[in-house]
Amino acid sequence: MNRIDDFPLDLDPSRPGEVTLGGAPEGHDARIVVALARRTEGGVVHVALDDARATRLVQTVRFFDPDLEVQQFPAWDCLPYDRVSPHPDIVGQRVDTLIQLLTDRPGRVVVTTVNGLLQRVPPRAAFADTAFTAQIGSRVDVDALQAFLVRNGYAKAQTVRETGEYAVRGGIVDLFPPTSDLPLRLDLFGDELEAVRAFDPITQRTSEPRSSIRLTPMAELQLDPDSIARFRSGYRELFGAVAGDDPLYESISAGRRHPGMEHWLPLFHDTMETLLDYTPGAVVTLDPQMAEAATARFSQIADFHDARQTMRRAEKRGGSEIYKPLPADRLYLDQAALDELLDRQAVARFSPFGAAGGGPDAGGRRGRDFVDARSNPDINVFDSVLGHI
Repeated sequence: MNRIDDFPLDLDPSRPGEVTLGGAPEGHDARIVVALARRTEGGVVHVALDDARATRLVQTVRFFDPDLEVQQFPAWDCLPYDRVSPHPDIVGQRVDTLIQLLTDRPGRVVVTTVNGLLQRVPPRAAFADTAFTAQIGSRVDVDALQAFLVRNGYAKAQTVRETGEYAVRGGIVDLFPPTSDLPLRLDLFGDELEAVRAFDPITQRTSEPRSSIRLTPMAELQLDPDSIARFRSGYRELFGAVAGDDPLYESISAGRRHPGMEHWLPLFHDTMETLLDYTPGAVVTLDPQMAEAATARFSQIADFHDARQTMRRAEKRGGSEIYKPLPADRLYLDQAALDELLDRQAVARFSPFGAAGGGPDAGGRRGRDFVDARSNPDINVFDSVLGHI
């Protein structure tokens, strides 16, 4: 292949179906993703095996086409049915990506992981008009800004150092949105935004000025009266009347965030969707061994759910149910749901090996890595390289 888009594969998003593309080892697969994004109005959603692989693919795609829009959608960094929440940086990136996907921009690439694809996400309507923007010279109501920050998962702090924190000191507002690489200091004169500057989270010294701010939610749920009411109703419907000590239910009812509450995310929304609902018209490409990775994830989700159910029964006998796990299919896709989802898409499964049975082949082959020589103490790896050359 001499040109980046010269390979025998024609995927039409309007014609669902699956094909295995041979000759697509790591590195070369990014070249194929770029070519597909150039050909397809709806762009490409690539499903990588894990976060490390997804990050490498993003970097390689940007190498082949620096002008191509690439969004990364990570999975939560906590276990299913955990007692802790996902890291704010992860959640902020997820929400920002979903908001970006609501805008219709052709030919972009979205890179996620198997775990990211298998987890349901809030509906598109949940993120409509949720960004807070302001330009230098515009009017900013500090009370309204604080209400936005609290409602969307930002945490009040004495000194802003981490993503998702904010502090208000008179006419100075410090905050660290997920859309910025540094925290921002807003200087207000009355209700007029006079200046925005980035600052060092360690020294707190300001640096380069910014012309505007764009804030997106730090959470995949809002603690407003409607979402709290949905949570309370759904929680009682699933687990019965709340009697005795239930820290999660009490915290949410009072409008307070609770550690790990994201694991009951579907109760805060009328419905849940998938990442592919945000990317209509996209071609889906899959890493090799994606099916095996999905099977392992299904098993992990089931194991953790069963463990929580066993613990719940033990707690109930002791007179106190502390953790009431959500049914797995409310937050995660199972095998049948995944198959149904992919059956509606134009899908290419990448294979590092040559195409079998005359199927499409992208022409890439893995170079020899000499792992056999490096693992054998009786072989000089440099002699093996010389002999290969």
